[in-house]
Amino acid sequence: MAKRTVDDDRVSMAPLAIIAIVLIVAVGVGIWALSRKSESTEQFASEHRIAAGEASEGREAPLEVRDEAAPRQSSDARTLAQRFQAGEIHSVRLIGDSITRGFGTDNYVDGNETEDARIIYDDGNGEVYAETPASVTCWANAFRRYAEEHGVQDFVNAGINGSFMNRLADHPDAWLQSGADVVFVALGTNDAGYYDTEAFRDAARKGIAAAAERSKTVVVLSPVSDLRPVSQLVEPAGDLGDVLKEICDEGGYTFVDTRNAVTPEMFCVDGLHPNSQGSLAIWKCIKEALGL
Repeated sequence: MAKRTVDDDRVSMAPLAIIAIVLIVAVGVGIWALSRKSESTEQFASEHRIAAGEASEGREAPLEVRDEAAPRQSSDARTLAQRFQAGEIHSVRLIGDSITRGFGTDNYVDGNETEDARIIYDDGNGEVYAETPASVTCWANAFRRYAEEHGVQDFVNAGINGSFMNRLADHPDAWLQSGADVVFVALGTNDAGYYDTEAFRDAARKGIAAAAERSKTVVVLSPVSDLRPVSQLVEPAGDLGDVLKEICDEGGYTFVDTRNAVTPEMFCVDGLHPNSQGSLAIWKCIKEALGL
């Protein structure tokens, strides 16, 4: 009778033993899975630390995979400002016309260049121009002061009265000379009276490309919208600004829109040249656009 009771007890305990074994196996599998997950997580974190420059000595970071469809940053105005702030820009050259030169602003006098003034253009055929004095109250000289305060050692205002974009396109060596870290191109005001958009586009593409070959950064300014009657122009200066923006978008150059920088009361009586107030308004527009 006792033997039967023990056997019966063994039979009744069997399901419990099976359940216990199943639970033990399940717990073991769970622990193993958690361990594998932890290892995988640590490996993932380690790889990302390596990519961020936290790799341990002697271990190479994985190659960075870029999304080719993502937009790429070209000549960044913020980055240019940071370079000025860090004192990394040592030379600046402005390529422009009479507005860049300072015609119509305070202290400007035709032919007031000193004997030792820097030569800003020399085509080797007798066409030679010297730099306007730093005392002229124009946007270029306001920029000069900012640049020198930020470590620029070579600042050139290569503005030439009456210049067209094709001067830069056809004679880049004479005008750009050895180039600069940053070249500003401010042309188009005179072109508006003589060239249509297609002729201007051809010259601008060639001229701006030449500037890019001789600099690390090119900044292109639109012509200012002046007060000349449209009937006197082949193309409105504002339209040429659109052409320049297109070229900058294509080539990755920085474009600064100064078309609305100067209000009517800021022009000289000719309605074309900004006075000192208008010229300094151009500088304010450039500073805000570039974050200087």
